[in-house]
Amino acid sequence: MKIPTTARALLLLLAGIVLLCISPVSATSQIVIDPVPGNLMTGSIIELSGSTTLPVGTNLQYEFSREAADTGKVKYGEYSGAGGIIPVEKGAAGQIWKVPIITEGYAPAEYTFRIGKEGSDDRVSVQVRLIPGNGTPVPTPKATQGTRCAEFKSPVYISPGGTLAVRTLPDLNTRCNILAKGAPLRITVATSPGNRVGIWITNGFPVNRFTRYQMISADGVGKAEFDLPNTTEWRSGQYFIYVVDGGKTLEVLPDEKEPSAYIPADELETKLKVYEKQNPYQKFMILLEEPVIQMNEIPDAVSGTPVEISGTTNLNAGTLIDTGIYPPDIDRMNQPASTVPAIPVADGTTGYGSWHAVINTSDLPPGEYIVKVRTGSTEAVRIMVLYDRLYDPGISPSGTLIAKTYSVDPETKTVITGTPAREAGFPANPGILVVAYSAGIIVLGVIINNLRKK
Repeated sequence: MKIPTTARALLLLLAGIVLLCISPVSATSQIVIDPVPGNLMTGSIIELSGSTTLPVGTNLQYEFSREAADTGKVKYGEYSGAGGIIPVEKGAAGQIWKVPIITEGYAPAEYTFRIGKEGSDDRVSVQVRLIPGNGTPVPTPKATQGTRCAEFKSPVYISPGGTLAVRTLPDLNTRCNILAKGAPLRITVATSPGNRVGIWITNGFPVNRFTRYQMISADGVGKAEFDLPNTTEWRSGQYFIYVVDGGKTLEVLPDEKEPSAYIPADELETKLKVYEKQNPYQKFMILLEEPVIQMNEIPDAVSGTPVEISGTTNLNAGTLIDTGIYPPDIDRMNQPASTVPAIPVADGTTGYGSWHAVINTSDLPPGEYIVKVRTGSTEAVRIMVLYDRLYDPGISPSGTLIAKTYSVDPETKTVITGTPAREAGFPANPGILVVAYSAGIIVLGVIINNLRKK
């Protein structure tokens, strides 16, 4: 039966409507980004905004990042962007959204801003160019003498006009802000007696969604101390610590219903900026890493001579590490043949601590040994080879070969090392030369005499 043309048109229209209804709605059709000005400057607070058809209260997830030209990835440990979640708000003409971003410390460059519904990978994006700006200066103290930490200085920001004095132990400047998981970090604050001090810790990477807050009070002399919680179970990465001088009242506080709710660093800092005059603050950064000990290669050595070992570690200066020297026999690995206890870690020059020790091998026979340097569950392992002094050739004069000769006791099978070394080709006793010369003449005479008889 032939379907009329009108009916076919209606069917096609109905099919199109059904497909449109079941097809997913893209972020492009739901979220619009307002035009971005071309004069946005570093060292200021910029605001990106737009409109959306999503209901009020819907969470939007955003990213603001700069990609490294050489790797194509976001630079680690630098001011390269931010991210977070903001809700859809009610505007005069519909639903709107706003994202404030602090650009202090950011380098002038091209950045990409992306935003979409939380839980969806669909994003709309726009290029944002930051030009050099004359924003509020960021007083940064000079790094400790001898450091090689470049831009990794602490604190990374100090509120202008603030009288808060903050010290970290260990000094983050000597470690390039590197902190091993589980390592202690104490923050000591000097302010007015009785003042309240707020400590904010938030992760630099939104995927970790970690934020903690603690309020402490200064004592009668204006001193307050805060010890970083046990970081053993924290994820590795970048964390920001804000030390806020609250005076008698702290204006920025966590949500009473969700005190541990994640707050992105930029969002938290935007709130702190609003009350910066009443509550000046200092900002620190730590790069949290798995604890590690590294040991340099151990050169072969003569048994009985001291052997030096050394290496680096991200553990705090003053940490004590132990050394065990084990024979390679698997059955004896639980009982070291020798030990070097309590090696202290010292501050290095590249952000990592250094350590050094000397192994006494006087009681160790020649052979192969396993050297373990450890503290807790962190360790480094190397092979140490000791050989007998009999096989030590020493240093020969130029153009000569040193030969060592020894006698062996036939009964005890022990080596008698009384014979001195001689240069090859030159006997030690001149008399031997005369005897050898005379013997050569006699032999030559016998040979000539036999030839004549023939």
